[in-house]
Amino acid sequence: MRHDGLGGGLLQPAPQSAPDAPLCLGMTPDNEHSAAAVASPHPSVRDIFLAFFRVGLYGFGGVMPHARSVLVDRHRWVSDREMTDILTLAQLLPGPNIVNVSIMIGVRFRGATGAAAGVLGLLGAPLVIILALGATYLEFADEPWLKGAFAGVGAAAAGLIVSVGVRLAHSLQPRPLVILFGAASFAAIALAAIPLPMVVLALAPLGIWFAWRAER
Repeated sequence: MRHDGLGGGLLQPAPQSAPDAPLCLGMTPDNEHSAAAVASPHPSVRDIFLAFFRVGLYGFGGVMPHARSVLVDRHRWVSDREMTDILTLAQLLPGPNIVNVSIMIGVRFRGATGAAAGVLGLLGAPLVIILALGATYLEFADEPWLKGAFAGVGAAAAGLIVSVGVRLAHSLQPRPLVILFGAASFAAIALAAIPLPMVVLALAPLGIWFAWRAER
């Protein structure tokens, strides 16, 4: 089967039936059945809006874990591997990752209207909540109990992010080379404090070249 590349394959309209679905980046015929197992989705603009409204409303401590749960587990609009590819592309593009995800999901199923619905649904509820919480924080910023609450939320958010990273890595069926690139990027960003754009510019071409060589 022909694949049009990461961006093109992810932004194409959803297939009309599961057996005709194209392989995702990195998929082999051995795991093609896992993509076919995902229900053939045809969400409406309203469905996209409500799904991302739910993501924005309930994604406390980190939106991405809940986004994965809603898109992959609850609605089954994308597979684990597709979600990994979408998140990879979202991280390489400017802007917040989850906003980029909402745009790509919306464009894939309902074009520009779907993208607008995804962004509006995602940002609507948090905007109202943040405005209310901001006013409350200014009023009680010096209270010890509030500082303790924020410390607890930060720890929970860190745990959620780690859990998503582990699940995404598992969907890649990590080989030694994948683990090597993951460790190199972690060391460059977390330990050496190298700016993210420089890490992407250095490692992305190498990763693409090795993936191309592996699939030949």
